[in-house]
Amino acid sequence: MTEEKKMQYVHLTLCKVAMLLFGLNLVRTLSIHHDQLGFLVGFIGYSLVSIHVRSLEKKWEIPKKHVWISLGIFALIFLPLAYWLAFPR
Repeated sequence: MTEEKKMQYVHLTLCKVAMLLFGLNLVRTLSIHHDQLGFLVGFIGYSLVSIHVRSLEKKWEIPKKHVWISLGIFALIFLPLAYWLAFPR
């Protein structure tokens, strides 16, 4: 694997971590403040970042297998944490 390809994977990993934190922040904000307009604006921003990451994956020719694996890992981390943040005890 070339050095450029490694850096692409590092950047995509950082984007996924940022998306994870941003998404968890949206869930927490909605559950605590019940701010639907703020959630809507944040969700639109989150969607735009997601579209940008997808376009980078296509531009950099990341294999579909790696895209699906990263999506699965993202979901396995995001869903339990989002549930935990949305419904605190």
